[in-house]
Amino acid sequence: MYKLAINRPIATLMFFVALIIFGLISAFSMPINLYPRVNIPLIKITAATSGDLSFIESKITKEIENAISDIDGIKNISSASYDNFSISVVEFELSKDLEIAANDVRDKIGALSLSVKPKIEKISSDAGSIISLFISSKSKDSLHLMRSVDEKLKPFLQRILGIGKIETIGFLKPQIRIKLDPEKLSKYHLNAFDIAQIIQSQNFKQALGELENEKENFIIKGYFEATSLKELGQIRLMPGVFLNDVANIEQGYEDAKQEAFFEGQNGVLLEINKISGYNALEAIRNVKAKLGEFERLAGADLSVKVVYDKSENISKHLMQVIFDLILGVILTMVIVFLFLRNLSATIIASIAIPCSIIATFFLIDKLGFDLNRLTFIALTLSIGIFVDDAIVVIEHISKKITTLSPLQAAFEGISEIGFSVLSISVVLLCVFIPISFMDSVPGLFFNALGISVACGVVVSFLVAVFLIPSLCARFLNPAQSKFYQKSEKFFENIEQSYQSLLSKILKNKGKFILSSFAIIAVCFFLASRLGLDFLPEEDDAEFQIQLEHKQSASLEAMQNIAQEILRMVKSDKRVEYAYLLLGYNDAKESKKAKIYVKLKPLGDRDKRQPAIINEYRQKLHNENLKIKVLSLPKFEGAGIDEPVQFVLLGDDINELLRASERAKAVLASNKFISDIDDNANSKKGEVAVSINKELAKKLNVNPEYAAGVLGYSFGQLSVASMSVGDFKDEVVLSFDEKFKQDIKALEKIEIKNNDGLVLSLASIADFVYKEDLGTINRYNKNRSVKITASNGELSLGSVQNLLISNIDEILGQNSNLNYTFSGFIRMLGETIHGFIIVVALALVLIYLVLAALYESLILPFIIMLTMPLAFAGACLGLFITGNSFSLFVLIAIILLFGMVGKNAILLVDVANQKCHEGLKADDALIEAGKQRLRAILMTTLAMIFAMLPLALSRGSGYEGNSPMAIAVIFGLISSTILTLLVVPALFSFAYKLDVRLRRIYERKKV
Repeated sequence: MYKLAINRPIATLMFFVALIIFGLISAFSMPINLYPRVNIPLIKITAATSGDLSFIESKITKEIENAISDIDGIKNISSASYDNFSISVVEFELSKDLEIAANDVRDKIGALSLSVKPKIEKISSDAGSIISLFISSKSKDSLHLMRSVDEKLKPFLQRILGIGKIETIGFLKPQIRIKLDPEKLSKYHLNAFDIAQIIQSQNFKQALGELENEKENFIIKGYFEATSLKELGQIRLMPGVFLNDVANIEQGYEDAKQEAFFEGQNGVLLEINKISGYNALEAIRNVKAKLGEFERLAGADLSVKVVYDKSENISKHLMQVIFDLILGVILTMVIVFLFLRNLSATIIASIAIPCSIIATFFLIDKLGFDLNRLTFIALTLSIGIFVDDAIVVIEHISKKITTLSPLQAAFEGISEIGFSVLSISVVLLCVFIPISFMDSVPGLFFNALGISVACGVVVSFLVAVFLIPSLCARFLNPAQSKFYQKSEKFFENIEQSYQSLLSKILKNKGKFILSSFAIIAVCFFLASRLGLDFLPEEDDAEFQIQLEHKQSASLEAMQNIAQEILRMVKSDKRVEYAYLLLGYNDAKESKKAKIYVKLKPLGDRDKRQPAIINEYRQKLHNENLKIKVLSLPKFEGAGIDEPVQFVLLGDDINELLRASERAKAVLASNKFISDIDDNANSKKGEVAVSINKELAKKLNVNPEYAAGVLGYSFGQLSVASMSVGDFKDEVVLSFDEKFKQDIKALEKIEIKNNDGLVLSLASIADFVYKEDLGTINRYNKNRSVKITASNGELSLGSVQNLLISNIDEILGQNSNLNYTFSGFIRMLGETIHGFIIVVALALVLIYLVLAALYESLILPFIIMLTMPLAFAGACLGLFITGNSFSLFVLIAIILLFGMVGKNAILLVDVANQKCHEGLKADDALIEAGKQRLRAILMTTLAMIFAMLPLALSRGSGYEGNSPMAIAVIFGLISSTILTLLVVPALFSFAYKLDVRLRRIYERKKV
């Protein structure tokens, strides 16, 4: 194959040109996202029906949980019960297909006999919100706004390529509102239930049969429906009394449970989601391309503003990483030139980098991955690997070309070094193959980086053994420049110094090995002092403020409080804009609000986002509110807004509440932990209506009838429908708002007994204000309380240890309580578990491969020693720079383990060969060190300088990028120094042991 590549240069060139062409096509057609595609299979089940909290929990939520709990592949079930509403979110294992999961849930729910048909919805965290539009009316014509959003604007957006579900916040469905006056009803001894029955009997449309003869067929349809508000008001209630005598009838809307505000305007927020797996940037471009047409469709009266654009965040992160990648390539080429001091050799080596990177895109695309931030980081970290093989090959050929013809030098050079290059590539692949066994969210991150590097390694190996020798045979100029001659003395001095140092070490092997391992032990000890996080908090120039009233506040009251905080936020000069959402969650709780804050670009403000968030946490205080200041969730729909999520499980809600208070006290004992809250202390005010059953029986009153009167008086019950132009609106009956403000309104209700006698509701019922739980939460079929918090400068691992060390105190004497972690802490556990498995399996694979390549059971251990040496350096680097372990850092360390083995392979390969030629082990090591020192230093420095831009950058995403690069750089430095010194010290012991073992199994070749 080597001869074919050297003798057929055009064929070889065309093969790699084809790879580059396909790579460019893939690069411009692949889906682009900020993070790897994290598609957590989630199914949301919601049910809205009449019932109090205990009824909803026992007859709706529990029934749903029991029905679906035996479905294959369920990981967790989280449920919440409210008055009149239940919601359950089912998380499946990542291997479960979302469509199959949805069908399984539908089958189970369909077999239930519930009082309501639950709504089943697929949630893909990969199909999150990508862009949000705020629509408002300039003339304050809310009816035109709502009709336009529902009938024209939302359907228009849903037809755009790549767009999936669209959430509407602040949308109010138009209705015909009949607002009853209870005082006028009392005058005629009527009540709301009577009015509802009369309307239903007089206002309807119905098919009444058909007429048919020999020629024609006619459907008989009764049009008894009012055609205008005036006609509706003329419905006769009793002789001389009409509907408009006891009610105001107007075109209105359903009761507001959500509101959206931007720049002082009340409007509708459209949160546009993309289809799962679709290119996020392309979907956003598609929406923006249609914005002009969208605005024309909306008309001159409606204002359209883009208030959230995910492409800005994706683009700035990716552009920063791509800039670091390009700068890393340039710095790498500088290092290569300074070592080779040969322009032709540098240019040939430089070709390996773009060839490897661009061709890698093609392989990544064919394997079903997307382009994301981790892909580019992986390629940046791997620049040194890509150029490494080429440098080793070029250097070896350049030594041969002084005495042989170029073609012969290229062939002999690659023939001699090809085995080492193969060994290095195979070792790298052995590190990344085990990553495919990680079936978890962290595993998706590991996979994105691992597959990217593995693909790059395969391409760079092909480039090094086929393209580079072919180019060297024709274009490598062996002539030494003046710069080469003048600088050669410097490199010779380095080699002599190293030989001298190595000779001393080899004379004092024992002492040096012990002192080296003592230093390594200290570095490993530092690992226990480092924090542990899942993902670092980064500057995305946006965050959210979540507000929740401690009492049962009305939407108006919550709006007044939230608007005050919104005005304070907008007065901050670092804030570009902000908008407010009220009742934004699934249950549309009026006491909850959220403020989205968009910060100005990093260069236009004095602090980074994490510092600003901490500042707001300090200054936002309101005794009536629970306030959380959080970054936007990394994975939408997965319920991971807060970093710290600690879940208490049990049956007794009071025990859970007491344990929750103890857990919050433990968290509050640490000054770095803030935003401490739980989801169980939510209270809701209610008016308890208690009917005296004995008195009702004595007065011959039907309690169900009394409940019907109350429902039509204070609920929002539909009694009919009416055509309004091209629209069909529901007719909703209720008391006027001014008669629904306090308990006195209930005392004015009149009812009738079964004999037609008019009575006051107060004569058989008592009305009492009381407060009860607003919600009951459940986790995996247990009642639960989730304690959440923000960890600030404290690592998640430290928070977890704080809770676990105090768990007996938190749970108390009640052995029926249990606990678990969710969110990032749970993912952190999965990350550590996966990391250990990957490293252990990688070590086994590396040993198997090296043992097979070297036909030795001992020498692989010498090469594998570089991995703990590298880990020690990584720990030291993180400790010095004040960084913690995180998902990104652990991914980088796995990459580091693959990178560092090459130095030992280069050294051991030559030493082993020299020993077999008859040299003593120490002499063979000195000779090997002399031959390989420049290659080791050059490739290591090339890798280090390729990563320097990532390590030193303070641009977008540096909080995650920099620790990765720092860990790899320090790991490379420590492993290189120790490889050049410790490996030779151990090699002679290992080689002697290897020789003895070989006597057992080695025989003459057949």
